[in-house]
Amino acid sequence: MVLRTLLRALVIAPALLMAACATIVPRMPVPNAELAARANPLDFTGVRAWGDEVPSDIAKALRVRLPSVSRLAHSDGRVNVERAEVDILALSGGGSDGAFGAGLLVGWTERGNRPQFEVVTGVSAGALTAPFAFLGPRYDEKLHEIWTRYGTNQLVVAQLLPAVFGGPALTDSAPLRQLIATYINERVLAEIAAEYRKGRLLLVLTTNLDAQRPVIWNMGEIAASGHPRALELFRDVLLASASIPGALPPVRIPVTVEGKTYDELHVDGGTTQEVFVSPINVPLTALDRFYDSLPKRRLYIVKNGKYQPEYKPVREQALPIAERAIETLIKNQHRNDIYRIYRMAKDSDADFNLAFVPQDFQAKPKELFDPKYQAALFDVGYKLGRSGQAWLKAPPDVVPKAGAR
Repeated sequence: MVLRTLLRALVIAPALLMAACATIVPRMPVPNAELAARANPLDFTGVRAWGDEVPSDIAKALRVRLPSVSRLAHSDGRVNVERAEVDILALSGGGSDGAFGAGLLVGWTERGNRPQFEVVTGVSAGALTAPFAFLGPRYDEKLHEIWTRYGTNQLVVAQLLPAVFGGPALTDSAPLRQLIATYINERVLAEIAAEYRKGRLLLVLTTNLDAQRPVIWNMGEIAASGHPRALELFRDVLLASASIPGALPPVRIPVTVEGKTYDELHVDGGTTQEVFVSPINVPLTALDRFYDSLPKRRLYIVKNGKYQPEYKPVREQALPIAERAIETLIKNQHRNDIYRIYRMAKDSDADFNLAFVPQDFQAKPKELFDPKYQAALFDVGYKLGRSGQAWLKAPPDVVPKAGAR
């Protein structure tokens, strides 16, 4: 629904764009890619890295960009006598389908064998769930509230006319910003900082729209920085990761480089990558050097949406065709991301686990954020999590080796 509205607005916007140029607050973008590579959020260091960059000196890059990496091997004292155990949870994008992953986590708690994850990553909708998944079951009720209580008009304000007259989006995300502020407060920030100091990682992905590149944010480092703007930046990153381009406005993040201040535009992390597991674009085995013995990794990938294609006849008209094509592009990008992670798991002898919305779930949202739809999807996730039957050992289109479940 929102995609169709967006496409219609884009069709008529060019004819009206010139009328609103004076209403747009001028930007100060970073002038070029070389400077962008060295820019940092105001007075912060070590809080982010390009999500697609492979550094020449992996150990040095990890120590600079993940200051707590040396503590990963001893997270909360959970070290097996033979092999360190590392549980990684990756929460994908999916818009309102994020209710599925939230429900799955709550059901998993009820089952009684939900791990404490050493690494939690989130993209878009998954980014909104990730802080509470990171802090553990005591925040399950908050997850239920966030994903079942709020409708579209409580999260965004429609502004179609400003959008077609040159504004940045079809909606104003001020209510969503306020909701994030309600749930992400000083106490939550302090708890995340405390867990980060134990060696656990909370990572969120945004897309730098100027650079056309993914950015991985070390949210624990932001929380533990003690900077007076830490809470503001933490919230901004979550909002940016969930800001669907065109539907929600991008988030401006002020940065400095060579003593000058600029701003970057950050949007939905799913624009570049729907799900990720590694704190930097390197093989999982690159982290082995920080452990006394080779770790045993378990990857849990939650796709907030259906995995398989869904058949739907398309009207032979421009807007339905464009809408369906974009949906298809996003779905296939998501599947490619999951397959890449599966190959990473196989190459590093990690245990791969994948969960996604069942193909037979037939409810449809009536708006961008539909509480009834999300409550139904939360319940589906809850039942799967509680049953223990949520996880596949390989993507459905990959034939597992003999003996694999």
